[in-house]
Amino acid sequence: GRSRGGLSTKIHMAVRGLGCPVRFTLTAGQKGDAPQAATLIEGLSAEVVMADAAYDADHLRQAIAAKGALAVIPNNPSRAL
Repeated sequence: GRSRGGLSTKIHMAVRGLGCPVRFTLTAGQKGDAPQAATLIEGLSAEVVMADAAYDADHLRQAIAAKGALAVIPNNPSRAL
């Protein structure tokens, strides 16, 4: 994607507890983070799913709960309630 500094790319990654990569996807820099999460966690088993505030979305929390896992995601302060 294009930013003020030029073209940019984001790397979205699912890792195991010790940081070993399991799955990743690349997107344009201006794309949102939360829409990528479903693809990253699909088919993976976990007891806990941790993510940063950019992944704070109800649909993601529901998908994690449906897997029987605990979502540890801080609230995004700019998110509409």
